[in-house]
Amino acid sequence: MKTKLRGLGVLLALVLAVGGGLAAPASAGTQSTQATCTGAGSCWFTWGRITAGDCTMDRAKWTLNRNGSASFEAVIVSSDSNDAWLMWPVVTDTSGFVLGPITHGGDPKFVRGTVKNTWTWWFDAGSFDPAWFDRIQSMRLTSHC
Repeated sequence: MKTKLRGLGVLLALVLAVGGGLAAPASAGTQSTQATCTGAGSCWFTWGRITAGDCTMDRAKWTLNRNGSASFEAVIVSSDSNDAWLMWPVVTDTSGFVLGPITHGGDPKFVRGTVKNTWTWWFDAGSFDPAWFDRIQSMRLTSHC
């Protein structure tokens, strides 16, 4: 009987640990998401809530078009008025190899200032080499605030 109870206790601890990890929001650093662009006119990549220090980004979405244009949208907030969200998006192939960055004006870094305690929409545009389009399998966002 003690062995069964001990086994159930270990199982319960494992379930709580795994379940708690799945429910927690992502922290800043590098987050990836997948979609397949092959044969499509456009494809999109979405992320849930990402936090970094005092900042939070939610509902992030990159839309990539066959012609090499890209658009971005998300909402951001911070508890400090002197913050800015910095993001470096890259596209990767089926092996996870980086094809290259999404840039705007040749710069791979996207920056948006925050408004203290106010959710603000962030819209931006960028571009990438259209020759990569049919090879794109996923995107990575490296973020900092």
